[in-house]
Amino acid sequence: MELNYAVEGDGEPLVFIHGLSDNLLYWEALAAALRKEFKVVRFDLRGHGKSLLGEDEISIGTYANDLKSLLDELDITTANLIGFSLGGAIAMDFALRFPDYVSSLVLMSTFYKCDDDCAAVFSQFIDELNLSFEDFFEFMLPKVLCPDVIESNREELDFLKQAASKTANIEAYKMATEACFNFDVENLLSQIRVPTLILAGKYDEIFPKSIQESLSEKIENSKLIVFDNLKHNLLVGKNNVEIVEILKEFYKKR
Repeated sequence: MELNYAVEGDGEPLVFIHGLSDNLLYWEALAAALRKEFKVVRFDLRGHGKSLLGEDEISIGTYANDLKSLLDELDITTANLIGFSLGGAIAMDFALRFPDYVSSLVLMSTFYKCDDDCAAVFSQFIDELNLSFEDFFEFMLPKVLCPDVIESNREELDFLKQAASKTANIEAYKMATEACFNFDVENLLSQIRVPTLILAGKYDEIFPKSIQESLSEKIENSKLIVFDNLKHNLLVGKNNVEIVEILKEFYKKR
């Protein structure tokens, strides 16, 4: 599977894994700040952005194996993984499959198993995707962003919706969502020993703060930071600057 990717900077590798319906551009602000000190690797998950979907059945493990192939292609033998939402699940799965490849984990607004609450959320995703990408986008907005952010950025968000709808791959997004139904690494989390930073929004409606708190309890060498003013999407405005500083501090202290 050929994946669309971008590599910038030199130094220790940071590999960014985006979430459902996103692409590598999601990480633009963090990449711009961190590529001065690190080798920043971003890529589009299969069926997202400019990466093809392929014909394989898809599980979270499929995405992890795609990442392994990409790192091998880039001659990267160990890296720091940063995953948002679905990307966080992929990062954990990768760390469990290929532990020697992982130096650290940053898990943002993610989940480690599909319980009844998560299943209800994923079912809603599929219902909205069956209508249209625009319906899915509007459904997601109030769940991932606080009302004041939506109101003050409405024009930009409308532009983003139009741009994203032109390249949206509904089939790929539904397959990714369906893969989430079968994800459960709860009983394996104790095997993750690398330094792990967990970032959460206090008002996350997709994967609530309680999931991130539980995740932090189950991964021994982990630290949880909760942002009081955010929902699911943590990369909002000036919060990008704060997260960059948090990441730099995390990598210094490992």
